[in-house]
Amino acid sequence: MSPNKQNKGLTLIEVLVAIAIFASLSVGAYQVLNQVQRSNEISAQRSQRLNELQRAMVLMDGDFRQMATRQFRTNGEEPSQQMLIWKEYLLDSDQKGVLFARLGWHNPQQQFPRGEVTKVGYRIKEGVLERIWWRYPDTPAGQEGIITPLLHDVESLSLRFYNQDKWSEEWSDALKIPRAVAVKLALKDYGEIERIYLTAGGGINSTNKEADNNGAP
Repeated sequence: MSPNKQNKGLTLIEVLVAIAIFASLSVGAYQVLNQVQRSNEISAQRSQRLNELQRAMVLMDGDFRQMATRQFRTNGEEPSQQMLIWKEYLLDSDQKGVLFARLGWHNPQQQFPRGEVTKVGYRIKEGVLERIWWRYPDTPAGQEGIITPLLHDVESLSLRFYNQDKWSEEWSDALKIPRAVAVKLALKDYGEIERIYLTAGGGINSTNKEADNNGAP
């Protein structure tokens, strides 16, 4: 075999080796780039999920902490004897739902024809925690609340109520609200999350009684 042919053969082998190395490096670079892109997507999804969770917690904090000792009407009916309603399928929930009046809807210098009390509720609908809000605590028949989806991938919503130095999973007391409410959410990704909210407590009867006692001679 002549030297020229040997040189051409070596050159061809070198080219094939170079191509193989380049292909291997390209595959490795693609895998690294794909992994980085996937990591960024996962990070963005987790960040979005945390923002969603934080927003839900902020709204629930404001609602439950400012629970009002006020009766409310629904669908034009008589005022409810329960200031907090917690029962199965309430508000068309797939599970239990909760409904109550809350303070804190700011009305500076009474500029608007309304008070500072609204009505809010929470429900689970197809795995989504939804907040339902009404502009007024007393609503006529047919008036629908404003529905805001808060949190996805929710497996369950459960409440406990603190009153008379003990916790209960049911609330049936008339004309009063619990001193505290424990709200537990079971999420598919984060598991169980529980928050305890202190309320003003009390009720209509106890308030009137205190007022009478304070005004007694």
